[in-house]
Amino acid sequence: MAAWPPQILLRACDQVNAGTQDALSSSCSGAKMSRLAGKTMVLRRSWMPKPGVPRQMMRTRRAYAVAVDRDERAIIPEAQERDLPTPQTPAEFDSLNFECAPSVTFWRTWVRRSPVDDLQDFVEGGGSLASLDFNKVRSLSPFSAQEWGLNEEGAFTYWAYHLLRSGFFVAQGTAGILASNRTSSEETNSKLLANITTNSGLRLYVEALQMFRQDFANIKSGYYALPYDMQLSHRQWNPLFVMQRAFRFLREAPRTLKRRSDGVAEDVWLKSPLYPEYYLNTWHYQTDGWLSSESSGVYETSTETLFLGQQDAMQRTTLVPLAKHFEGEDLRGKRIMELACGTGRFATFLKDNYPSSHVTCLDLSPFYLQEARENMEHWGELQGGDQAELGVDFVQAPAEKIPFPDKSYDAITCIYLFHEVTQEVRKEIVTEMHRILKPGGIVVFTDSIQLGDRPELDANIDGFTAFNEPNYTDYVRTDLGALFKEAGFTCYIKEVASRSKVLSFVKNEDFLQ
Repeated sequence: MAAWPPQILLRACDQVNAGTQDALSSSCSGAKMSRLAGKTMVLRRSWMPKPGVPRQMMRTRRAYAVAVDRDERAIIPEAQERDLPTPQTPAEFDSLNFECAPSVTFWRTWVRRSPVDDLQDFVEGGGSLASLDFNKVRSLSPFSAQEWGLNEEGAFTYWAYHLLRSGFFVAQGTAGILASNRTSSEETNSKLLANITTNSGLRLYVEALQMFRQDFANIKSGYYALPYDMQLSHRQWNPLFVMQRAFRFLREAPRTLKRRSDGVAEDVWLKSPLYPEYYLNTWHYQTDGWLSSESSGVYETSTETLFLGQQDAMQRTTLVPLAKHFEGEDLRGKRIMELACGTGRFATFLKDNYPSSHVTCLDLSPFYLQEARENMEHWGELQGGDQAELGVDFVQAPAEKIPFPDKSYDAITCIYLFHEVTQEVRKEIVTEMHRILKPGGIVVFTDSIQLGDRPELDANIDGFTAFNEPNYTDYVRTDLGALFKEAGFTCYIKEVASRSKVLSFVKNEDFLQ
């Protein structure tokens, strides 16, 4: 591939010259890659198909984004004289490293609001019907039936299901707080209850609605199927199953909230040299950390309650880069690993969308692997297939020591792991990912948002550290693009999904060119 002249590269940099985050984000769009003085520079081509060009043909012509190292401008003499901005937050580095999807801009600019806030603005503006402008309903922006998919086939079923499901978790969260009145401080419970029952809670609920809007748009765009758990045959429609999970949550919530209120975590009951030291922690103040069936049995319910029922939708965004990467390929025999799979709930969505692929669920906790096995078996029952032929295996191992040979997997997904490990362990994990991936393989990484992804939340982003998350503060300040590039990856696409971010990386630049 011929090198592009420095002045063309510098024209792309001119967009960044204002030094604002918006300017940095605008540099995500571009045309092509080129090499200069042995270095790879970014001028991107969008993955989106052009009018009249088949998607598969566009895929063969698509150039992946290759990140610009922080010190790489030094190889262009003209650039040394320019006053280009220096990125300060992980989000700003992401803007230089990744192809940024529209969701990145939406969540960076959308501010938590509720219809109550919109009504208040309307009243303060005079309250005249003649001045009524639905475009100013910022809480539900973009305010149109088309943007919310209400005129799409399947919209009623999707929205009815997710509104019902989200309402259930809101009610369950309220019940859990009320059940904690005797064990945790009145101040803690009052704040938590206010987060659900006041306008602040309504803002959080509207945020969940925005996430569902994004999720449904992804479905209608063909990136993944409607959630299989919408089927009435799924066990979550069984009242006995629901009551069992709800009882576990109402038993666990008072314990967790008391520990959080007191700021005192319990020690993990199991002492073993088989587990790394960082792992033996009671994360989120939950009982037993990752090391009991009690913990694995309540985890999904607890986290969905925390996110008001939008966790599945956030995690499903992981499937978007996979769909773009694998578009037009025969997926039979493809090997996909769900690294640190936890309860394996996302792995069931993965398998549901790629049924002909082999999926490996890897986790360090045997208790969570057992839960993952039960979830996958239930998915298999819904498909009516032979349980022995699901094409799934379960492996107990640490993410930093994956027991598989080099170049043995086509894709790796990893959800909500990195904020719980140290920087040293993160590097080890990324190295292992690179080792076991085949050339051209993809990693899709999903975790908490970081500084700059949603600026309105930056001031309090470290608050999650108080949930017994000792590595979270370091995580939200980590340049993940640089971490993966150091191991030999190429940065690909970035998505933001409410309070989660999705980054994807491809192995082996030469394969991409």
